[in-house]
Amino acid sequence: MGSVRKLAMVVVIGLIAISTAITVYTANEPNRRGSETTEQEDVAIERGTSLYITYCLQCHGPAGLGMAEDNADGTGKMGRVGGILNQSIYSEEQLDGLAVVFQSDDPVKQGIAEDWIRFRIMYGIPAESQVKQDSNVPVQMPSFRHDLGVEQINDLVYLIMHGNWNYVYNTALHTTGLAVCEATPEADRTGMCEGDMHDAVAYPTVPPTAVPEGEEEGTAEATPEANTGGENTGTGTDHAITSVDTAFDTNAITVKPGDTITLTNNGFLDHDLYVDGLGIETELLGNGDSQTITIPADAAPGEYQFWCTVSGHKEAGMQGTITVEAP
Repeated sequence: MGSVRKLAMVVVIGLIAISTAITVYTANEPNRRGSETTEQEDVAIERGTSLYITYCLQCHGPAGLGMAEDNADGTGKMGRVGGILNQSIYSEEQLDGLAVVFQSDDPVKQGIAEDWIRFRIMYGIPAESQVKQDSNVPVQMPSFRHDLGVEQINDLVYLIMHGNWNYVYNTALHTTGLAVCEATPEADRTGMCEGDMHDAVAYPTVPPTAVPEGEEEGTAEATPEANTGGENTGTGTDHAITSVDTAFDTNAITVKPGDTITLTNNGFLDHDLYVDGLGIETELLGNGDSQTITIPADAAPGEYQFWCTVSGHKEAGMQGTITVEAP
């Protein structure tokens, strides 16, 4: 009987131990699920940030300020074309007046924001022109429904609704552009040029469009020519066009046969310049590169369309008209 009692006692103790383990596991289930959810949310933010830098950075900027972003020297706006995604710059009163609040604890506002953001990513602005392929309506924001999958769109939506813009900004700094030390105005450089910060990178600022004092137009060096309308032997006037982000600094230019056009890319993305009807174009230029093309000597007077051939850039506004006058 003693052996049976001992065995029974072991079984009872074992059952109690199992029961206790199950109870502890069950009690910790909310925390475990919460931890898994947090990890999934963090991954969504990381993926969304990577997508943002690839597809949205050029228009909305590293801090999501879009058209509200200032130049590094604080003298004016950078000239971005994107809307303001980082609504932390608004006061409470201004937020109350917005039709869509991107980051809110109100479930109703969250639902409105999610639907609005998802729709704009998929169909752009204005959506009607892109759904109907109406090329006569100016596009303010390209549609990404053909470029991004459902999960990618979900990640971008989640980032805009729940992301930390400081994290997005810092991630963008370390993947693009100039050194923080160089991009920060001298008056604000305290700590920005020391230690690890010295080599940290920042998104490039919009360069001035005016010709620097002491320099004249036409002095930019050209890179090797692509189909440039013949050798670069034009003896006429040189006209400068600068590309920044997804925009040219001009959408109208008047030339004469023999004139030259120098494209300088000061944007983060690669750009080129193609002139329809004249058969001339530059190579695809990276940041800081320039190339000169020549208007053919036999170019007939009239208007010719030009644009950047990179996918989506023409639709985003990188196009214009070249008017060729009689010599």
